[in-house]
Amino acid sequence: MKLALLFLFAIILQSCDQSRDQKANNDISIEDQYSLSDKQHQLRPEFDKLKFDSLHDWDFGWAIVEPINLAKSRDDDKELSKRFSPGQKALYFFWYLDAEVTNGGFIQFYTNDYREYLPAIKKGLKLIGDHEMVDLISKADDYYLQNEALFVELKKKNRQELLFPKLIGFNQYDETYYKIHDNTMKLLEKYAKERPDEFVKFK
Repeated sequence: MKLALLFLFAIILQSCDQSRDQKANNDISIEDQYSLSDKQHQLRPEFDKLKFDSLHDWDFGWAIVEPINLAKSRDDDKELSKRFSPGQKALYFFWYLDAEVTNGGFIQFYTNDYREYLPAIKKGLKLIGDHEMVDLISKADDYYLQNEALFVELKKKNRQELLFPKLIGFNQYDETYYKIHDNTMKLLEKYAKERPDEFVKFK
């Protein structure tokens, strides 16, 4: 009887350990799903050096992100990003953030379910030294989490437009974003021009 109880207890402990391990693996996969790299198959499009040197700001950013912007779906992004260098990932995922926030604010970013990209976005911003933007999106995300239930409720009812008058706290984050996102692009340009091999192959 005693041996049977000990055996049962051991099985329960093993099951708990497996559950913890599974949860840890799930957390890691969510956090790091865009961190894997396949350096042997990195996408480095051919690029004109004069154009690389002469373009600036958003024109430069689009010129080097457009040739690698090949994903047709979110699942494609997971596979495609494996073929990006750290710098390419920084630019690629920031572009998603910028497209959403400049079009409809942080509310649109969250409504369109881009929150899964936040770990990759933050990692890229830290890579280029943009701590101001990291701080901003962290504060915006904290505000989102405080109001996540409302997002879920209104999305179920297909009434997302009601988020804007109800969550006016996002306004300050949107306004700050518009003031500083050009600086993020300048930092990305600086990073890329100091490390062209991470982004392109010159013709």
